[in-house]
Amino acid sequence: MRCVWTIAFVFVCLLAAGMLFLGQHALVYGYTEVFTANSVFGGQGLQADALSGFFLVIIAVVGVAATLYSRGYLQMYEGKKTTAEFILHFAALWGLIASMGLVVVTPTAFWFLCAWEAMTLCSFLLIMFEGEKPQIRKAGLVYLVMMHVGFVALVAGFSMGVAPDGTGGFAGLPDYFAANNPLPVAILLLIGFLMKAGAFPLHTWLPEAHPAAPSHVSALMSGVMIKMGIYGALRVVFALSSEFFTLGVILLAVGCVTALWGVILAALQDNLKRLMAYSSIENIGIILIAVGVSLMAWGRGDTFLAVCAMGGALMHILAHAMIKPLLFFGAGNVYSQAHTLSVDRLGGLGKRMPLTAALVLFGSVGICALPPLAGFVSEFFIYFGLVDSIASGGGAVISSIIALAVISLSGGIVMMAFIKLYGVAFQGLPRTDEAARAREASMWQIIPMGLLAGGVIIISAFPSLFSWAVTGLIAKIYDMPGLGGSVQFQIAPALKWVATIGGALVVLTALLALLRKAALRNRPVESGPTWGCGFSDPDAKMQYSGESFSEGLQNIAASLTNTSGEAAPVSKDEVFPAPKGFAVSRRDRIETLFVAWWGEYSGMVLERLERFRTGKVNGYVFTALATLFAILLISLFGWI
Repeated sequence: MRCVWTIAFVFVCLLAAGMLFLGQHALVYGYTEVFTANSVFGGQGLQADALSGFFLVIIAVVGVAATLYSRGYLQMYEGKKTTAEFILHFAALWGLIASMGLVVVTPTAFWFLCAWEAMTLCSFLLIMFEGEKPQIRKAGLVYLVMMHVGFVALVAGFSMGVAPDGTGGFAGLPDYFAANNPLPVAILLLIGFLMKAGAFPLHTWLPEAHPAAPSHVSALMSGVMIKMGIYGALRVVFALSSEFFTLGVILLAVGCVTALWGVILAALQDNLKRLMAYSSIENIGIILIAVGVSLMAWGRGDTFLAVCAMGGALMHILAHAMIKPLLFFGAGNVYSQAHTLSVDRLGGLGKRMPLTAALVLFGSVGICALPPLAGFVSEFFIYFGLVDSIASGGGAVISSIIALAVISLSGGIVMMAFIKLYGVAFQGLPRTDEAARAREASMWQIIPMGLLAGGVIIISAFPSLFSWAVTGLIAKIYDMPGLGGSVQFQIAPALKWVATIGGALVVLTALLALLRKAALRNRPVESGPTWGCGFSDPDAKMQYSGESFSEGLQNIAASLTNTSGEAAPVSKDEVFPAPKGFAVSRRDRIETLFVAWWGEYSGMVLERLERFRTGKVNGYVFTALATLFAILLISLFGWI
């Protein structure tokens, strides 16, 4: 495995270096054309603008971190997986990173769809790393089916959205939208892109696929791959020349439901990675809220709110791409040591895995958008524009109040979810022998987490610099050179105060820690059990569990889930009952409806297709010839 990993890591680093070079060039100089050629499928080549450069940098950084992390994480599979399986895994990992890079630099529809399909197939192979397990196969199948439903929507959208001069793909959308009603094609394309992003109600694959995949794959999918859906949605949005308000209302509504649904379901999960997966859905919702508000503001001519909201969306994409992989790496560390992802089977990991615990706490603070970290900076950008809109009393007051309320509410619930995660898993006493035997993960797993934490610190320490970058990016996309500067002039002082206050909090915390250390230097310090309200011998069973911590929210959100419990019965012969286990499962109601519908529909289709299984060669040949004849007629009469 080590030799295979070394080769893969070298290739990923070379690929990332090329992406970083192209990305920074596109960010600084704008449109960059690498090469252009013609084929039977139309013009092809690699072209990057400022938006492409922004995503290329994210793909490169997270891709290298995920590959580096895999060196330590996959050690537990040595001896269980063959060399061929490791080669396939790392080839698919490289292919996923490369295909995501191609997605953001390929302008033509055909080659874009090829890169999009390659991204889906590579991620499917990565999810199926432990395909011998039935639940992994189910997750992979659900993912593959839903991605191809979205792919059909993209093919239909690009087939319809061809400019009058025959230009297709993203390059032809502006002219097509200018000459036609943009809503049908825009909605078709958004369905395809938001399927990949995991927006409600197209999100059901995400909480299944992320826990099924190895942790470095989950990190790459959550941190970057679902953002490819946002990238496509932004391309559609930036091509609009009318219907800003209508599409903005749609995205705002979808974003509000996605954010609340994701964060509520996150707080109810027992599985660490499912909790983080639903948290990613919530963050996609916040990004869509910001994009929707921006579109509505453009429709009303409110440039300041439009740029603030879009800038907040881009900043949130960047912050989430740094923070969420860090958390998935932490979940991987826990799994590699305790061999479980169930919050209620953990506990006490803070003392046994201190570096992992500190980095997970850091990531939890960031994902909860608490100051002074990058998550707060990105949401502050959005808040600033919304509050300014409400204060000005313009036409966007109602939409701004709704967006503000939803982001604030989701922020409160996500704090509950990650307090539950960190408090139950890392604090208290170990609930199982596996948790008690856990030790710190290897440096191969800690270093990538530290690198991402360093990226978060840089964004948090220099928010004005990054806000200048994203407002400049928006100005380049809209070809309005003075746009970024005017907004930056108003928001820069506030961001400097955010950085200053954040830095002061860090310094104050460090001073208090030093004072405490100095005060205790010459005093005896004794360790003892946590006070248990007078009870002299508390044990692990007396702690809060994840279930009990979120019980109040469970009662409120009961209609969103299908709850089931499993318990070993007590037989009549057991005078003194043996230890019993009890497990509660809360499944997304939308997911259950989808699985039920898909099972019923696929059964019906298979039943009808059974008629064609005659077992006779001449019947199969006739079916093939009839299909070819139908394709010929369709082509001759120009029906497509």
